[in-house]
Amino acid sequence: MDGTWNDGHRFSGRVAMVTGAGGTLGGAVALGFGREGASVVVGYRSSRGEAESVVAAIVDAGGTASAHQLDVTDQASVVRFIDEADATYGRIDVLVNAAGRLDEADTVRFEHMSADAATVLLTVDVVGAMRMCHAAIPIMRRHGRGAIINFSSTYGNGVNPDNPINWVPVTYCAAKGAIRGLTTSLARDLAPEIRVNALAPGPISGNWEQEWGIAPEHIAEAKGMNPMKRFGDPREIAETVLFLASDGAGYINGQVIHVEGGWVTAG
Repeated sequence: MDGTWNDGHRFSGRVAMVTGAGGTLGGAVALGFGREGASVVVGYRSSRGEAESVVAAIVDAGGTASAHQLDVTDQASVVRFIDEADATYGRIDVLVNAAGRLDEADTVRFEHMSADAATVLLTVDVVGAMRMCHAAIPIMRRHGRGAIINFSSTYGNGVNPDNPINWVPVTYCAAKGAIRGLTTSLARDLAPEIRVNALAPGPISGNWEQEWGIAPEHIAEAKGMNPMKRFGDPREIAETVLFLASDGAGYINGQVIHVEGGWVTAG
């Protein structure tokens, strides 16, 4: 199989589209693609400043990138985003669906679930990813190849139902489980030209206490339950995404790769 192997420039001449790139994980992924030669389309919903900082870092390092506003729950916004990327770069080789919702309403026990909040969660995480895939596929097919990477999550593990990091709430699990189904079925639907895989990250370092109101003792408990005794680094997630999008992963399709320090027992 012809391809570009890990020479540090695996994505030269290719275009990588990253949604949610104003966030911690999406931003790290976008920076990784820029570092390895891709032209990066940085999608953000409201974090314009953060997204523009990602673009600036890529450009300062000699790469190519542009930031575009995107609401994955709005079909017109999705179409506009895809059309802008196509007009600017003329192709899409990689789509990373990193846009997602994590609100305090999504971290409650199931008895306290808000159906409205759950609907918004599913609309962003699941339908939003479907919209992006559906819009990007025709452009990928023009060049006869493409790679899609979705974001699922770990779930069904943990020991403390009152700790949303160490238990993973039900509605969030339902959304991320749907991403698994989307990934495995879409991979069969689009093969062999387009590969589709997903990541299932465990807890990743971030502003858990400040942004989501997670108690310090819950953070410490979650770290203590992980065999690695820490949270993941966003760059570790980015490196996995880059591999799945690369030619070196050309025989990996329809898989959900766990990146969580052994938090979930294999088998």
